[in-house]
Amino acid sequence: MGKLGLLAVALALLATARCYNADIVGAMAGMPVVGAMVSPPPPPPKYVTAMGTAAPAKLPEIDFKTWFPTDPATDAYEVATWTAIVQFVEMAGTQAGWTDACQKAGAAAGNDRSANPLLGVLGCSSDATVTQLQQFALHVLAARAAVALWVKGAPGGSPGAIEGRQGEVRLLCGVDVVSRQGGPTSVFAQACTKALDTSYRTGDATATFAALGEAYSLVATEIAKRDPTVDPEPGYFGAPEKKN
Repeated sequence: MGKLGLLAVALALLATARCYNADIVGAMAGMPVVGAMVSPPPPPPKYVTAMGTAAPAKLPEIDFKTWFPTDPATDAYEVATWTAIVQFVEMAGTQAGWTDACQKAGAAAGNDRSANPLLGVLGCSSDATVTQLQQFALHVLAARAAVALWVKGAPGGSPGAIEGRQGEVRLLCGVDVVSRQGGPTSVFAQACTKALDTSYRTGDATATFAALGEAYSLVATEIAKRDPTVDPEPGYFGAPEKKN
């Protein structure tokens, strides 16, 4: 029986109601099939429809000037700074994220990458190979952040977190473009050795922290030599990722 037929039967039944002031709409709303036609259920709240939908990624406001202090009195393990660096690295894991990240870092560093290589290495490069090497620099920086947060006892820092970050570095050093940058005596080979320092396992976290800093500095200086000018956007091989 079609919906119109059901509606006609329901009206005929309700017409025999003995109560003059019967709530016809309310009565029909309680009937199967017909009820939904007469009185549709309210839409689900916005918070329900939003469940399972990823929030749009947005890079937080960052004071890049605090990232690489030169004053020896500055706390090298400052939690807020390294937490911001971790957020930056996580956001930069996609092409869209890296475009946003490198543009903001480049704006803070200036057009001359070699003038401030530690920050300049995070500025955009139109050279697709350099873009890949910059991702290596990011992983080294993230490993150093894990050490700093562990020293401070802050969230995100632990021996497991350090090992995880170093595992990513090891993979890049072994099979990625990093492994094809000049052989065992190259700057990148030296950086890989330093970035995989394990002194923290025997209680000397400061040695690992320093080694990771040296590794990052080596990569930053080398990239500044290869591409001394910060570009407006990063370069990639092949077609860029589609934005959602």
